[in-house]
Amino acid sequence: MTTPPNTATATRNTRRPAMALSLPGTRPGPRAATRQPAPGPPRLARAYADLPPTVHVALDALHLDALLGDPADPANPYGWPALHHRAHRTPPAPPAGALDAVRPARAHGADQHARLLRPLFRRDLALGHAWGPEPAGPAAGPAAGLQETAGLCAAAGSVLRLAARAVGALPPHGPAAAQWQPVLGAAFTDLLACETLTALALRAAAPHPAGAGDAPAGPGLADAAGYLVPLLAGEVLEDLRLVLGECAPPAGSTATRLLDKIGADRAAAGTTAAAACQTRLAGSLAHLTDPARHTPQPGTLFHLHDPAPLTLPAPADRHGAVAAALPAAAHPHPHHDNGGADPVTAALTRTARRLATEQRLLHQACTTPARPAAAGPADPAARALADRHALLLTAAAVLGVHEAAAQARLRFLGRPHWALLALTRITERLGTPLPGPLPDVHTGLFDELRTRTRRGVDCDVYATKALW
Repeated sequence: MTTPPNTATATRNTRRPAMALSLPGTRPGPRAATRQPAPGPPRLARAYADLPPTVHVALDALHLDALLGDPADPANPYGWPALHHRAHRTPPAPPAGALDAVRPARAHGADQHARLLRPLFRRDLALGHAWGPEPAGPAAGPAAGLQETAGLCAAAGSVLRLAARAVGALPPHGPAAAQWQPVLGAAFTDLLACETLTALALRAAAPHPAGAGDAPAGPGLADAAGYLVPLLAGEVLEDLRLVLGECAPPAGSTATRLLDKIGADRAAAGTTAAAACQTRLAGSLAHLTDPARHTPQPGTLFHLHDPAPLTLPAPADRHGAVAAALPAAAHPHPHHDNGGADPVTAALTRTARRLATEQRLLHQACTTPARPAAAGPADPAARALADRHALLLTAAAVLGVHEAAAQARLRFLGRPHWALLALTRITERLGTPLPGPLPDVHTGLFDELRTRTRRGVDCDVYATKALW
């Protein structure tokens, strides 16, 4: 297969060309013999993402992105125009070296492997399914289906970026911009919540230390992500279709065709896996919602900024550790401004308290003698309770990641705005009243999305640089 013209330079040389070390529009800094290396990840990894992966994952992902070429180039066989034209046919064969990038010799955690595959799924779901291998070793088991869940988030993120460009081109103070900017801010936050839950489920899929056995509750997290994320991503895509219908060119635009392609790929994949995840959740509600199992565990489960393999003592209930983040966040934290000077942080604490109450009520509903789950996981009432548990677990995941990011003083995830909007939307989906008036943070979330789009940064939870 002939490599696209715009990637010829990258593929003529070695597998990792020197040009891939500098992102477009950047220049390597001057070298000094006396300069001490900066703490933390290597410079390339730090340049690649706000929350950097290992340097090898960054190199492989950049290499894969370069091999695939510009997605908007009509002459690129791996670009959107060509892939949309082949919508009902077999995906093209991979370019030379692409499979080496997606099947690295090094062992990565399941969450890092998903980051490596993101350029592929961001391009096309069918391409990711055709080329992306099933994870092996520590990533096997519950993580296998989660790679596709992470891929759906990546594909939806591509549409979100195109929609952000369309809305960003509107007159900034016009009525259309005022109408659609909050919609995109909410869609951005929904995808961040989906990716947060998926990332934690992937991290929790790693085994305990040698001889400690497998994680007892990793499947609980995997089932929640495998069921809820496709559901929420579908809602995001429908919102984006509405935005693009009003703001983008007529039908046939790249964004609209990409939306149609994602819908066709999802339909071809079917919904069997998501339904099976919901069934397993509905059949284990009394166990999964038990507060006695929601015990915070020390370790790095919520540290998305740490690419090292997950460390948790054995025995550690990873599902319980995530669920415990919700009641823990309902109380003030030492590093927060508890005097009320920060209205967003105060609103986040109030919303967390409201959802922690819902978490307790859910356990009561799942353990009463006449509980709906007693009728079996196929009962509609039991499935409704499973839906609530998955939403509450997503809220806990958001709070746990935000808390860890705040302690690490991370620029975006450490601020409470995204977490507040994510919890607000979860509360509304639960049908629970909000805890009084809340600050409007939609504009700030859209501003972050617009800034990322202009700077070539992906809309993922890691803030990853994109070549295209």
